[in-house]
Amino acid sequence: MLLTVLITGCGGAAGQGIVKALRIGSNDLRLIGADADPYAGFFYLKDTGLSKAACLPFGDRSNYISEVTKLCRKEDVDVVFPGSDKELMKLATHREDLEELGTKVIVSTIESITTCRDKWLTYGRFKKAVPMVRSALPKEGIGKALGFTGLPAVVKPRIGWGSKQVYKVQNTSQTKAILKGISNPIIQTWLDGEEYTVDCFVNKMRKLVCVVPRRRIKIFHGLSFEGVTVRDPHLVNLGIKIAAEIPIYGPFNFQAKIVDGKPLIFEINPRFSGSGILTVHAGANIPLLAVREAYGLKIPTDVKFNVGIGFSRVFDEVFFKLPKGSE
Repeated sequence: MLLTVLITGCGGAAGQGIVKALRIGSNDLRLIGADADPYAGFFYLKDTGLSKAACLPFGDRSNYISEVTKLCRKEDVDVVFPGSDKELMKLATHREDLEELGTKVIVSTIESITTCRDKWLTYGRFKKAVPMVRSALPKEGIGKALGFTGLPAVVKPRIGWGSKQVYKVQNTSQTKAILKGISNPIIQTWLDGEEYTVDCFVNKMRKLVCVVPRRRIKIFHGLSFEGVTVRDPHLVNLGIKIAAEIPIYGPFNFQAKIVDGKPLIFEINPRFSGSGILTVHAGANIPLLAVREAYGLKIPTDVKFNVGIGFSRVFDEVFFKLPKGSE
């Protein structure tokens, strides 16, 4: 049986990781890659493993769902696997509409997306269940906020990704200056310590199938460029608690730093991570698990992984000739 899977956001690391994971995991999948950027390198690669590539609008555009629906109808898509943050809410909201076409969508619940994409809502929801980094809103008073988080602190948007507009601040005046350029900001305690991402997958029965911690050795603009899988029962336990606290479904990941021997969570993402391909190569192929379960196929209920599997990314280029009139 050949299943057609549409992977979106293929111009980014998460989308590319999903494609790679599905390529190495199964031969019975027809893969279609999509992205909003017509210059995305994957469009011009000779060997992507994709049967077809397509341009879609950005996930926050009004015609996004109509164009996804049109593509799903045309290509008889069985499963949609989003690879970027902006699409999550739209796809979750229109999940039933797409399923009426016979297309399953690998996306978490509206509640978990709403909560986890907003760092302030994340803090409020999880601070009693798991150790969270101290967070405060500047609208309640900058002095009061910094008094709670302490200095140095981090100023960032409540809703954001890829370390965009993330600033370390040392004092009140610096904080005030930076806040002027950020819409809907949050202030968090600056954490010194080793950073970890933990990749997880929850099945339809809300059972946590796998929890894979990995140490982030080198980070560039929020993306791991070097890392290694580790065995850490404290981080695994946090994954269990997160899954029990909120009705999350499918792939999710959280990020934490180990401070004085204890992990503190500063972000939870209801999606496959940008460096989740390391977890795949360590033995836990989360994208393949997600696709098979979405289509109703049986998957394991407990997936193990190998410790000490490392990876290092390299820069590469794709060169192409632009069509006439598009220069």
